[in-house]
Amino acid sequence: MQLTGKIPLALLFFAPLLLSGCGGGATSTGGGSGLTAQTITFANPGTQTVGTPLTLSATASSGLAVAFTSATTSVCTVSGTTATFVAAGTCTIDANQAGNSTYAAASQVADSFTVNAASGQTTTVYIVGFASLATGGTTAEKWQLTSGSPPALTTALPLPSGTTSAPEATGIAVSGSDVYVAGYAYLPTGTEIAAYWANGAATTLPRPSGTSNSVGTGMAVSGSDVYVAGYAYSNDAPETGTPAYWVNGALEILPLPSGTTGGVATGIAVSGGNVYVGGYLGLSAGTEIAAYWANGAPEILPLPSGTLQSLATGIAVSGSDVYVAGYAIGNAMAFATAAYWMNGTVETLPLPSGTTGAVANGIAASGSNVYVAGYGYENDALETQIAAYWVNGAATTLPLPSGATSAQATGIAVSGGNVYVAGWGYNSATQTYTAAYWMNGTLETLPLPSGTTGAYSAAIAVSTQ
Repeated sequence: MQLTGKIPLALLFFAPLLLSGCGGGATSTGGGSGLTAQTITFANPGTQTVGTPLTLSATASSGLAVAFTSATTSVCTVSGTTATFVAAGTCTIDANQAGNSTYAAASQVADSFTVNAASGQTTTVYIVGFASLATGGTTAEKWQLTSGSPPALTTALPLPSGTTSAPEATGIAVSGSDVYVAGYAYLPTGTEIAAYWANGAATTLPRPSGTSNSVGTGMAVSGSDVYVAGYAYSNDAPETGTPAYWVNGALEILPLPSGTTGGVATGIAVSGGNVYVGGYLGLSAGTEIAAYWANGAPEILPLPSGTLQSLATGIAVSGSDVYVAGYAIGNAMAFATAAYWMNGTVETLPLPSGTTGAVANGIAASGSNVYVAGYGYENDALETQIAAYWVNGAATTLPLPSGATSAQATGIAVSGGNVYVAGWGYNSATQTYTAAYWMNGTLETLPLPSGTTGAYSAAIAVSTQ
């Protein structure tokens, strides 16, 4: 499978289904043969705020302890009697009492209430990708909007010196008011060269010796240091190429484990001076396997049960935990398994409703909460793709842009309890693409840059101040 910096692998989402609040609390009564009935009383806690935990309280008439679970883990999670709010939306908490030798199990009680995002801050959303020029070819693009409100401003990224076109921006990182974008451009010879833009100023990156093409795939910033992940190759099979990253423009080649034929770096994260790079490796059998490098040391990631090969598509770090997103396949792509790995342990993700396969393409982490962007599909046909994202393993599909017959989600970011997903829609009748993003599942179409016929968004970053 090739990853040459062209149109990224499809991703999709589906909009979260909001449940109306259940004010005033709820009460249930349970009974059983020969056992005493009992009642649960669960007072509705009212509107809550992301980031502020809640101690849950409910009583059973039996005096037995009540257990709580979340029915909406994409918005709220529960541990014991503590509810944690991870995203804006509607939280539903179920209260249960299983009974004992004297009391019958009580009927479940569910309370639903609104969770608001953290307020009092200004959020700026940055999205990068590329657009198709009416005159032919493509141009790297950046969209920017404030506080999640359209219209977005679109800016064409300038050509790096000595290049003839910049077909794609692939990754983005924001530090304060500084914006850094990874991607690649074409040289007059027709070969690709990795590049990045710092506040719009373009820089090309050196290639490893003996390679003819290079691509930048991911971006990270730590203090004054700028990191770009990518790879270089000399034929049309990047998985036999050289995985690498650049620090402030200086090349660092990533080592290959024994038994591998080459590799691709697809994302990068930096935390506490440690550098983590996600990607995949080519195997001598002609297959690929997901991997990551921690400070240059490679680790091959385990395959989900029943799969034969895998790819890693994104990486994130939260505290001391390293998260890698990707997918694995068995005998057919139609049955791909979306997954992520936490510190090397694989977690498979459930299929979005109505799909037979799924791909994870981006990941973000906040505290112990994990957010994954991806897509599901009914079969191998592109027109049946369904954009989706997962929060702590719960899948949500995203609405199609107007006129689109398919959609893909390409990146994910979290800020103030709001979940932002970048992607694009495709109209099979007109064969046109529309760049888009979703905030908490609500669709916003991004404007077409002047002189272009379609656009794709590939990565997203959010700055809240």
